[in-house]
This record gives sequence, structure tokens and C-alpha cells, in this order.
Amino acid sequence: MFKRIDHIGVVVRDIKEATDAYERLFGLKVAAQETIEERGLIAALVPTSNVRFEIMQPINPESAVGRFIERRGEGIQHICFEVEDIRATIATLKEREVQLIQGEPEGGFVGEVEFIHPRAANGVLTEIAQITRHTPTEHDLRVHHVTIAATDRDAAVENWSKSFDLKLNRMSERESAGIIAGWLDAGDAEVEFAQQTSDEGPLARFIEERGAGVFGIVLETDDAEGLTEHVRSQGLRVIEDPEGDNVIRVVHPQDFFGTLIMINQR
Repeated sequence: MFKRIDHIGVVVRDIKEATDAYERLFGLKVAAQETIEERGLIAALVPTSNVRFEIMQPINPESAVGRFIERRGEGIQHICFEVEDIRATIATLKEREVQLIQGEPEGGFVGEVEFIHPRAANGVLTEIAQITRHTPTEHDLRVHHVTIAATDRDAAVENWSKSFDLKLNRMSERESAGIIAGWLDAGDAEVEFAQQTSDEGPLARFIEERGAGVFGIVLETDDAEGLTEHVRSQGLRVIEDPEGDNVIRVVHPQDFFGTLIMINQR
């Protein structure tokens, strides 16, 4: 049913400041931008090689993104998945008793869209879209996966597998970090549901403060060390956490529009 992740929606206070930062730090450029009066926002699409960022600035405080930023501040608002036929997908979701926001498609920035209520998607506002606006790019930076903080990994994996037909790729455990995870196939990227196995740790703190939902995004590059040093040279904090043969490099969300970015070596 869900073909792939099309984009990750990020709400910011100043879209020019944000899009300039995406280009300055990661070389990611705006491919399309539009003021959408009926939704009370300005939106810009910033593509990686496989997944786009939709950067959104509210222009109406009573709009959905305006209320989001007032309540939660800057950060990730939603994940959008591409579907082949949005009307058929909506019909299937209704048959499966998945709670929808509208119940029918409407025109959106990337095509015809509908939203699944976070209650039906383990805390994640989930958009589905029949894509008509494409923004190809030759950039080599790509989204490897999106990490979703879950209170119950197994229940979340089962729900997304049954409701949205996403295939389980693997289960994993990081004993040193006290994290168990389930990985779902999302086309040319993955969705990771991660659960803290204790009351302490970054996922546990995130859920305590914000509830279950999108925790962070992993960008994959051929030169993680070089990109990390470039990001640091621009004044952002990057926390490095060695784990076995790997190094987890985390851009502090307070330094990057409320969005936690992890830099991974391809």
C-alpha cells in the first residue's frame, strides 16, 4: 500500500533561514516553493537523493502548522508516504478502521493527499499522497531511515505492518544503549521503531516530554567525518557516540530547527 517515504514535513519559524541552513550545512537546495493561503503556510521542497524535506512556515497562527509551532515549537510535524492510487488506499484504510483526518483526498503541495490521525499511527501524523509534483536531484546525500520513538516496539511494528502493508526487514537490539528496534521497509529508505528498555535514555526522555512520535532522521553520506566537521565549522553541536565499529553522529536539535539529524557513513 505505502510505496515509499516521499517527504518529511518540518515546521519552522523562518523558511528562508531554514532553507539557507539546509543548503549551507548539507548542500540541499530548494526545488520548489509556494505560498498556500488556504493552509496558512509557505512550503518548500528540499530533496535528498531519495526523500524530500517539506519545510513549512506558518503565515496564519490558527492554521495546523501555526498551532503546531505554538504548542510544540519547531520540528518534525509529519511523514508523507507515496501511494499509487489515493482513493483506493483511503478505501482500504477505512475497511481496516484506520482513523483518517478528512476521509477523502484533497489537493496538496505534492499532489492529492490525505492524513492519518496520529492515534492510528503510533503517535505519527502520517500523510499519504498520490504524487504529481516531482523534484529530481543528483545530490548523493540520502535519508537512510526515520527513527520513531515507540512505547511498545512490537505493537508499533505489528500495527504498521497490518495497517499500511510495510514489510518487516529485521529486529535489532543495542544492549549498550538499552534500545530495541524494529525496521520496516519503506521503499528506498526504512522506518525504525525504537523503544528504550529502561526509564532512562534519549528515547525515554523524548517520550516523557513529547509522547511517541518521530525522534530523528538519519542522513547517509560517503564522508560522514567530513560532513560532521563541516557542520561543526558552521557553529552547530555534533555529539559523537562510538558504538562498536560505528560512530553515531548527532546534530543537536536545538541547533537545527528542532530536528534531530544523525549523520551515517554509507
